[in-house]
Amino acid sequence: MKPLLKIIYSLCWSNAYLIIGICMGLSFSLLLIPLDNGSQHDVAESYEHSSNILEDTDPYQPRIDTDNKPQQPVQKARKPFVRPRYYSTELGIREKLFVGIITSREHLHSRGAALNKTVAHIVDKIRYFISIPEGTKPNVSFPGIVGFTDTRSIFKPFHAMKYIIDNYLESYDYYFLSKDVSYINARGLVEFVSKISVSQNVHIGVQSEIDTYCSLESGVLLSNSVIQEIKNNLDWCVKNTYSDSDDVNFGRCILHSTSLPCANRMQGRDFIFTQLPPAFDFEKDFALLTEKDGFENSISLHPVYDHMLIYKFNMYFIAIKSIKVHKSIADIRKMISTTAYLGPANQRNISWPIGNQPGNKPLGRFDVLRWSYFNESHVFFETDFVNIQELKGDRKSDIEYVINFAANNIINKYKNKLSFNRLLNGYQKFDASRGMDYVLDMAFDDAFTGREVRKRIEVCKPLGKVEIIPMPYVTENTRVNIIVTIDLNKKQEALNFMDYYAQDCMEKKCKTFLMMVLLYNFDLPSKGRGDVFYEIKRYILTLNEKYKKDQSRITWLSIRLPANVTSVDFDPMLKIAVTDLYAKKFSPESLILLAETGTKLKIDFLNRVRMNTISGYQIFSPIPFIEYHPDIIYVGEAAHDEVDINSNYGKYDEQNYNNIAFYIKDYNAMRQTVEASIPLARSDKDIATLLKLSQHSPVTSLLDMFVTFSDMHVFRGIEPTLKIRYKDISCNIPNDNMYKSCLKLRNNHLGKRSQLARLILDYQNQRA
Repeated sequence: MKPLLKIIYSLCWSNAYLIIGICMGLSFSLLLIPLDNGSQHDVAESYEHSSNILEDTDPYQPRIDTDNKPQQPVQKARKPFVRPRYYSTELGIREKLFVGIITSREHLHSRGAALNKTVAHIVDKIRYFISIPEGTKPNVSFPGIVGFTDTRSIFKPFHAMKYIIDNYLESYDYYFLSKDVSYINARGLVEFVSKISVSQNVHIGVQSEIDTYCSLESGVLLSNSVIQEIKNNLDWCVKNTYSDSDDVNFGRCILHSTSLPCANRMQGRDFIFTQLPPAFDFEKDFALLTEKDGFENSISLHPVYDHMLIYKFNMYFIAIKSIKVHKSIADIRKMISTTAYLGPANQRNISWPIGNQPGNKPLGRFDVLRWSYFNESHVFFETDFVNIQELKGDRKSDIEYVINFAANNIINKYKNKLSFNRLLNGYQKFDASRGMDYVLDMAFDDAFTGREVRKRIEVCKPLGKVEIIPMPYVTENTRVNIIVTIDLNKKQEALNFMDYYAQDCMEKKCKTFLMMVLLYNFDLPSKGRGDVFYEIKRYILTLNEKYKKDQSRITWLSIRLPANVTSVDFDPMLKIAVTDLYAKKFSPESLILLAETGTKLKIDFLNRVRMNTISGYQIFSPIPFIEYHPDIIYVGEAAHDEVDINSNYGKYDEQNYNNIAFYIKDYNAMRQTVEASIPLARSDKDIATLLKLSQHSPVTSLLDMFVTFSDMHVFRGIEPTLKIRYKDISCNIPNDNMYKSCLKLRNNHLGKRSQLARLILDYQNQRA
């Protein structure tokens, strides 16, 4: 025990200072601790106070917010996804080739026009860039001309590039920029760009004097990715334009933007061009030129200063392309013939011509296509309503071309031993899935025996490639101004028409305007309660008051007719005079629809009027469905409230030209061209002057006047929603031509042939 105590004593003595220090530290710490006589609330306050001190001293110390409850994250409203108008926009599909021609105002009518006729219909888009002083106009009017008011020629390529970037940057894969001093083989250019990949940067052309730059005179082909790079450096390019050569300035811009020098070969394909001598003579030098290797595959020929050379070169390349196409067709037909036996047993019949669409296979007797019989001057039984019709215009030229082609083919086949005599019979059929088929019975004279040899020949004119015709943009927001002409015999029909118009258009707030043209005889009152159209005017005021909040209005125009006017519906000059008078009441941008009573205007029909009537391009004349005589078609049944589209109740009247839509601007332009022969009616007194022309004028209707004296396209088509009730037609007309037209119209509106035959048989049975 004693040894253990000694050991403890020695350890304590040796560590005495350490033990004393620990004891003193504990004593001092106990003395500094404040006495805790408060509650737990004081402790919380002390903790909160200490936390605030920490916050002030350390801004990165995390804070505990016990006052505010946790909040839900704010949900952002999702924007509705609006699909683009075209699927190509959503998928990023671009057109293939854009061509820009750098030309001048002086050469636009020559070289510019030649390039327009040889290139524009082949490439996807073409534009012509010229410098033109402000306030002047180009000397030609074909589309695609872009004018820059900056007349400094050194900046013209960059103005063209700025225009392309602003308008067509995302629309095309390739851009070909060239001056107007070269011939462009557009088909070869399209074939070239279709066989290279747009995934790589493309800077192709003919090297200029400096190999790294391409020559603008022969054309530069750039990919979309290169144009994207130029967009970011276009300001630098303009600021560093100091050379007199466009090739140097433009090439430096491309090289700075992409570090890609000019090349004449890309992805294994050569950009073939032909350099013409300065004093090139087509008559002397062209034969030698064609013997050069690669000339047939040239994409660009330069320099070409004479615009007539462009047409001559284009004719040559078209002939070469035509030969290649015919050879390719012959090879394909030969292959089809030799491999036909490999197909299924029920599909081994080869169509004629080989490789063409076999044609329509009718599902029933109503789908059988009509063969029209013709000779060299007339066509017979073309429709159910026409027995014989004279061949005129393009149709006559077409048949003459087919006859001559068939005759020459037989003559060449028999090595001029036969000579064409005459056409015996001709049959024609149009198949929308195939084309036009002909069967010709032709008589030939044998040169050795003198006998007549007869041959039956089948000719096919297949349809070509379907093309989308560019049309001006139209919308369904255009206001339709409806014109209805009323005389004394149509007062009740006018009231019914306005009643239907109020229900179908005014109540539904259609964007329309109605004008009732009231035709007064020369001796009838036109004011007060004695007015012959008093009821119509009062009803117009009633409807205007009822729908004034909807901004729908009806108005009237009073026209005083001269004496001895017997027919309004069958005198085309009277209709033209009336049109002259109400056309003055509208602005040039107004859309006019001439309508007739006895119909109900539907919204679908009005929308088709808006879409099919194009300012400066097209007028619209719908073919209505007219009702037959009610006493004939509704035998043993009540008349229907609305005309049914049924061959037993009516028909589409192809001879009806009373419904026509056009723009006032187009009408005024047409009237100016014909004003010398058909004077313009500026007041009621001028109507008599136009009526004197009724006997001798070749114009038969307002539509015929548009067709004869204007370049406007005419769109005629059946309109199922345009239904016209039967009207009693009175033919008390002294004019023989008008009387015959009236009589024919009245007879055609009675009923179908089977119904009229039934009436005749019933009448004969009653007489017997």
